[in-house]
Amino acid sequence: MKFSDYGFKKYINDGLAELGFFEATPIQEIIIPKAISGESLIGKSATGTGKTHAFLLPILQKIKPDLKEIQAVIISPTRELATQLYDAVCLFTKYNENIDVKLYVGGTDRDNEVSWLEKKQPQIVVSTIGKLKDLAVDTNVLKIYTAKMVVIDEADMVFESSEMEVVDAIFSLFEEYVQTLVFSATISKQLVAFLNKYLSKSPLYDLSEKKISKDSIEHIFIPAKNKNKFELLYSLLQTFTPYLVLIFANTKERVTEIAAFLASRGLQVVKLSGDLEARERKQVLKRIKDGKVQYVIASDLAARGMDIEGVSHVINFELPKDIEFYTHRTGRTARFDATGKSISFYEFSDDTYLHKLEAKGLHCVYMAIKDGNLVPTKERNKIIRKASAVKKMEEQLHYATPMPKKVKPGYKKKRKEEIERKLKKFKRKRIEEIYRKKNKKND
Repeated sequence: MKFSDYGFKKYINDGLAELGFFEATPIQEIIIPKAISGESLIGKSATGTGKTHAFLLPILQKIKPDLKEIQAVIISPTRELATQLYDAVCLFTKYNENIDVKLYVGGTDRDNEVSWLEKKQPQIVVSTIGKLKDLAVDTNVLKIYTAKMVVIDEADMVFESSEMEVVDAIFSLFEEYVQTLVFSATISKQLVAFLNKYLSKSPLYDLSEKKISKDSIEHIFIPAKNKNKFELLYSLLQTFTPYLVLIFANTKERVTEIAAFLASRGLQVVKLSGDLEARERKQVLKRIKDGKVQYVIASDLAARGMDIEGVSHVINFELPKDIEFYTHRTGRTARFDATGKSISFYEFSDDTYLHKLEAKGLHCVYMAIKDGNLVPTKERNKIIRKASAVKKMEEQLHYATPMPKKVKPGYKKKRKEEIERKLKKFKRKRIEEIYRKKNKKND
């Protein structure tokens, strides 16, 4: 469906023209009419499907410029994502100076914010949940109770960093009839509690793709074995000429180590992790946006919602612990109609993880670096055979340790721990055997 068919106000069409957006994505086709009609809803959607404008466009269409009070509140999990949402709104409102939008996040001049709010209220608020609690609940200078629309973007992340008491305090300020739009890539336990309490009768539109990844992303896996992963990463980066690479690590300490190593090899790198100050993160994002860097070393902060354009390659220096985050990370490339590559290092201990990815339908390509090129490898076949042996042993252990009809308290837990202990010992012996055979062959 074309955006010109929606009957948007002129300033919205001006913004869409500047963005070069002419046709709605599938999620936008479903959400936009329902949101404009006033329906509260829950949207489950994958990264890069256009959900931001699925809720921004209805908000902008429904805002009354002459009504000088808060009409819409957008809640975001991090200041970076909130800033991007704010910038996305401002791209449209610059064509209508009668609409006042304000961003409220940590690390800003709070005294000036309070002083301004004591005099007037914005019409659209974009805020992190912590800042919202400070200004709307604790200080009571941000009058969000007048809002007619509330959006929680990346809701699972919002609830991951917040207690239900904080959420309850904020939502108690809204009127009962407020329209609530919740978007999330996954549905966590905390989010379920919120949905049951505040949105029990709201429909869920599951717009997430059944596939774990887009077909336009090639997923390559390289065995790290006992190699120096830093050297392996540098060797990998010499095999292709990227436009922009996102290299992910699981901790901010590892992000710093990778950035320092690649910088020592003469590469222009920036790091993007939770230990950077707000001003530093803003500068880093500007350098990326201006095309001044090719290599971005990031923690999972950058994997969710943050719109970094032009990512040609995503590299997992180490696989994320949660498979959901594998999807979020790799979804940073191949945005919309583009193609991209995801390259991950894996260890022998990651065999179960890889098996789960394959079981979810991910087409994995196993390769190795040889003579400065990526070449196919049969390494994974050995791991698959090993995984089958482990699965068989696990079945044998369950059979050898039967569950009686009547069990004493705590027996199930002890039985499970005993099976896991024996299975871990079996895995360790198999890995030792693989190395022993390999070393014997090399000798």
